[in-house]
Amino acid sequence: MLFPGLVVYFFQALCFAISRQSNTGFPDEYDFPLGRNGRFLVSMKIPDTPDIVLRLRLSRGSGRDVLHGFSTAVRRMRRRWRLHVLNAELERSADDLRAAIEAGADGVVSHGVEASIVDVLGRFDKPVVFIAHSMGIPWSHPGKTVFVSADDAAVGRFGADYLASLGNFRSWAFVDNLSQPVRSEAFRMAVARRNAEAQIYESPNVAELDVEQLAKWLGSLPRPIAAMAAHDAVAVAVLEAAAHVGLRVPKDIAVLGVDNDELLCETAEPPISSVAMDHERLGELAAEEIRRMLEQPGAKPSGRLAPVRGVVERQSARSLAPTAALVARAVAYIRHNAVKGIGAADVAKHLGASRSLVDQRFRKATGESVLEMIRRVRLEAVRAKLRNTTLPIGQIARSCGFETETHAMHLFKARFGCTMREWRRRERGN
Repeated sequence: MLFPGLVVYFFQALCFAISRQSNTGFPDEYDFPLGRNGRFLVSMKIPDTPDIVLRLRLSRGSGRDVLHGFSTAVRRMRRRWRLHVLNAELERSADDLRAAIEAGADGVVSHGVEASIVDVLGRFDKPVVFIAHSMGIPWSHPGKTVFVSADDAAVGRFGADYLASLGNFRSWAFVDNLSQPVRSEAFRMAVARRNAEAQIYESPNVAELDVEQLAKWLGSLPRPIAAMAAHDAVAVAVLEAAAHVGLRVPKDIAVLGVDNDELLCETAEPPISSVAMDHERLGELAAEEIRRMLEQPGAKPSGRLAPVRGVVERQSARSLAPTAALVARAVAYIRHNAVKGIGAADVAKHLGASRSLVDQRFRKATGESVLEMIRRVRLEAVRAKLRNTTLPIGQIARSCGFETETHAMHLFKARFGCTMREWRRRERGN
């Protein structure tokens, strides 16, 4: 764990801040003891209330953001829960979880789905929320289980779009530690759409990357290289590996992380550009699902995704060509305004350049036209609302920037091979 003393201090400060919140409807008296050997306990002194166990990765900014989002949602929903917080990164976390369940837990939220945790929860017949992607994970109690996760496919696509906006690269790379197959596959497909091929580096060691082996691999790729890491800790290893073989950052290799863990990103050399995820929203979604399963046990569970916030730019990735700044501004404008009904002419006007020039440079850098990206971003927004809301199809189409439901339905079926209603039913398992 990085700087364990700092993490403990941060967590205690967070708990204190939570306890000082007003207008929650809870009693003013809270108890936030630090359990034995680093196990945290947040105990609201309210009798006859559900005990919810939160097993989170507390050394990471993302884990602490999930905790903050969960506690914020609990206060907003005015629910009186006792929260027991365990550190998922300790070797004994499975034993701690087993002990909490035996003590009478009414629900569990788990960051990740390791085999040891699946074993512990295998006979637990109460609500479980996994903060993880459900792909390939065996589970025997689907009626009491929900998966919530970041929209990893959107992360991969977003990273590829951002790197493409920086200039022309001879090589594309995704560096994984076997933890983010959805991100890496979405990145690979987004790069393929640009008539290029992404190389995927998968570490044989999930716990840590072999920097020397990674350095040899990076050194074999033609320069300049656009490299996306599965998360910020992996991006730190990529920087170290690049230094081993004399790759200059960002001139020879542009490095993009994921999670925007400020402690890691700001202290790296050079500081890491990173895709910012809405981890607080993940915590809120987990709290909402626990409440639903506790209070509506017959309701059918469905996975939920938290959105991408954007890229926080630092020195590890920046423009390689004079035209790249223009393309980067175009991508950012489209990402923020596509659902507002903008067209290619609006993008050109925003950039202060002719439409033909913008289209020419945009297609060369990204492999698609301005209008094609606008439509793609809108369709991504449509899919998110089909998955996460019960809004009517027509309302979704209009809220995502389409003038008519018919136009949206035509483009959706052409891109995804099915109607919106068919896609929604399939995603929800109906």
